[in-house]
Amino acid sequence: MTCHYVNESESEVGASTGPTRAKVAIFGAGISGLAVAHNCVKQGFDVAVYDKELYTGGKCVGTVDEGGVVHELTHRQFFAKNYNLINFLKEVPSESGNCLDSLYPQNMVQFSWAQNNKTIQFQRGYFSRFEKLWDDAKSAYSMLYAQVPIKDTLWFKQRLQKPYSMEELLGVPVSEFFAYESRPRLADFLRSVLLGWIGATDDTPALAILDLLNNKDGGLHASAPDAYSLGMKEPISDALINPLTHHLKKQGVKFHLGYKVKAIYPNKKRTRIDSVQLHNDCRVLADYYVFALPAHVIKSLFSEISSVLNYEYVLSHGFQFYFSQVPSVLKNRTVGLVLDSPWGLSYHVTTRSTSEGEVTCLSVTATDLDKALGLLYQKPMLSCTEKQVKDELLFQLFGQLDLLDHSAYQGFRVGLGAKMVTPQELETLYSDYFCGDVVTNERGQSRYWVLQHALTQPTAQSSLSTTMNNFSNVFFSGEYLSDPRQTWRVPVTLERCIETANLCAADLVERVSSEREEHR
Repeated sequence: MTCHYVNESESEVGASTGPTRAKVAIFGAGISGLAVAHNCVKQGFDVAVYDKELYTGGKCVGTVDEGGVVHELTHRQFFAKNYNLINFLKEVPSESGNCLDSLYPQNMVQFSWAQNNKTIQFQRGYFSRFEKLWDDAKSAYSMLYAQVPIKDTLWFKQRLQKPYSMEELLGVPVSEFFAYESRPRLADFLRSVLLGWIGATDDTPALAILDLLNNKDGGLHASAPDAYSLGMKEPISDALINPLTHHLKKQGVKFHLGYKVKAIYPNKKRTRIDSVQLHNDCRVLADYYVFALPAHVIKSLFSEISSVLNYEYVLSHGFQFYFSQVPSVLKNRTVGLVLDSPWGLSYHVTTRSTSEGEVTCLSVTATDLDKALGLLYQKPMLSCTEKQVKDELLFQLFGQLDLLDHSAYQGFRVGLGAKMVTPQELETLYSDYFCGDVVTNERGQSRYWVLQHALTQPTAQSSLSTTMNNFSNVFFSGEYLSDPRQTWRVPVTLERCIETANLCAADLVERVSSEREEHR
């Protein structure tokens, strides 16, 4: 069976020839796939997007329900120097004007040590040279507070600010660059910060970490709100994914949701692929194919790239606590990292008005969920019951569980994309989810945590770019790419996704142009 992705009434269609519009099939409706679709539409291409889910956004999911309650996979942080993202947001119309309107300045961010009841505030608004020195001094103090020796702190600051060429650091992991083996206290501090911030591992490229830690240096986007750190006023589905999907549909993009990629079919000379088979045995024909799928799916479809696609999955997930008013312990909290949390906790506090009053949401993202042992129960998150997860999160955040007895406490939710399932459900409905070991809940029932998503950390050895040598009509987009043209290399960030999508679309446009020239 052959499916046409532009006009479903046609039963069969081949690749376009001559002056007709290039037909582009994009597999993956996450932010990377949607961004490529946006760029392709601007070039006048016929575009279709496929995804195995019944919704768009991939890992970028989060919404406010009818009661005004936030429910999301994780909270988001961006930077004023994220040019690709900010330009992209300006181009996507929304009810308020465009999606850039959803950004707000995160003027204060925090490091906290819950077990010692210590919090260090950092200013993130644009500030004077003196204020910047003071902020940097607080950063150094946070390292000393974490018992990093002063000689290592000074060495780290000098190493961070020294200019390096990309060639010098290509293939160098962060553990080697910052001498984790010979500076264990520094390693413990940096591991905690980088795990909670972006889920980084020891093998995350040093280039990526330098981009992240130097986020206040270099040119800042003129349209960014007045702070180095930016957040989204609404969860990302409401702020970006839904407006973007609606905009693309209005531009003629065809969405085929609930269709999973099964296989690719190369032509006899193996210089192009002729079609892509879906799980229902329907085949998609196009001129050009863009794959914006998870890294392990890409690897299974294209065995040829195994040597250049090197990555680690880090399990991370967001949870929400709700309050009818702001408890005193949250009044000075905005966005922060908990540096003595084994689960790599970060948090975000928001308050919004509803028809029934105000609701405060404490959104907590936990990381390394299949490995790190919690403080209360000495188990990874995936080995805990839901009640134990709730207790563990609050204990790691505050060193006690008093918030559960607070008069304003309304409840707890496991964020989108995670749930506890029965053994039967695991085998049938959730077999392709990330899974934990068996958990016996308070009722004596056997259950498993399943997570729909994981952070993809390209390692220092990863070198997959947007194209591949074997197939001239195949392109890649996603957070796992390691293209030498990247100016922002921090993984699991929207800026990286948008930049690689831009590079992917530019390469596709160039290929279309060159092939048309050849046929003249």
